Amino acid sequence: MKKSIYFHIDEFNRDTIVAAALYKKLSRHFTFFFGNRIDEVRLKKYNFDIYIFPTVERARDAFGEPENCEGKIFILPNESISGSLKVKRRLELHLTGTIKDIKLKRKWLSKVSKFFLWGNSHYKVINNYSRKMSKKSVIIGHPRHDKDCYKKIERNKNSFSVGIASRFDLLNIFDNRLNFEAIYNAWFDKYNFNYSFSKKSNIEHQWFNAVLDFRFFLDIVKILNNKNIVPEIRPHPRENINNWKKFSKKFNLEFKFKISKFDETFVDWINRQKLIISTASTSLYDCALMNKNVLVIDKLSPERAKHGNLYLDDFDPIIKYFARPKNIREFTKKLNKNNKIKVNKRRISKKFCWLFRSHKAR
Repeated sequence: MKKSIYFHIDEFNRDTIVAAALYKKLSRHFTFFFGNRIDEVRLKKYNFDIYIFPTVERARDAFGEPENCEGKIFILPNESISGSLKVKRRLELHLTGTIKDIKLKRKWLSKVSKFFLWGNSHYKVINNYSRKMSKKSVIIGHPRHDKDCYKKIERNKNSFSVGIASRFDLLNIFDNRLNFEAIYNAWFDKYNFNYSFSKKSNIEHQWFNAVLDFRFFLDIVKILNNKNIVPEIRPHPRENINNWKKFSKKFNLEFKFKISKFDETFVDWINRQKLIISTASTSLYDCALMNKNVLVIDKLSPERAKHGNLYLDDFDPIIKYFARPKNIREFTKKLNKNNKIKVNKRRISKKFCWLFRSHKAR
């Protein structure tokens, strides 16, 4: 009888890439079950042999106490989090969990059988946090960039496709929560983060940069339209895609830009584009590993850096390797030039996350 694996899907477009690749490799030897946060509360009723979660919190929320879980637990992070020294605290919390009860956190970390890590920067954080944890950590590479995750895309050589990676989950949150709530939650400072220019959580910096980025996105759409290019916007998984559609319809923008399909994976969407336009985002790791032409808009205004956040993506170390025009005029000049990352894949893999590990199931 085959053993069973429960794989937790937290963000559909991100985690299904990994889920599909694992299923392809391991389904001959294991019976797979997939679930999300709705399903996790019912996991106590089942007894799977192996549970794969993206974070320790998901296991805690599913079972409460480690004693309630009889199967083995593996932690496989699917979200891009950099290993910069500036965001070390954020990366440490992402890998070890944000459980406030120290005793409970230690119990859950002891319960985990293996921590699967992307690269050396992640391993260093784990090793500094706990030698015991580092001994049960394995570097496997970027889970969304195994060769099995890529589809062959037939492109029209005569077309110039431009994708705009949206990151407006603050302005356009998926559950339509009140702006008051977003501001309150950040002011409350749940995880005791320290923001770039204040000891408190000054959420207004995030709002400033979000509004600034959106205004530049509108400028960019207009510039592209003047060149007879209709860009395709990719809403972030935490955005409400229906609000994009309502916005487009209300202001007659259906022919100004397209909106990507909700169920298309981010990797496949990137693969279809000849140029990606993005703000500061860990999506740049995907673009780098796929060797795409990219323009990052974080330098279009000198005001943006004043509102940067150490615990978001504004200071991610990979950004410096991309083309970052300093104004709209420079942006327009760079549109048709080679804007691929100025560093080879080996260096990215060594410094941030390994790429293309063996196809064999380990």
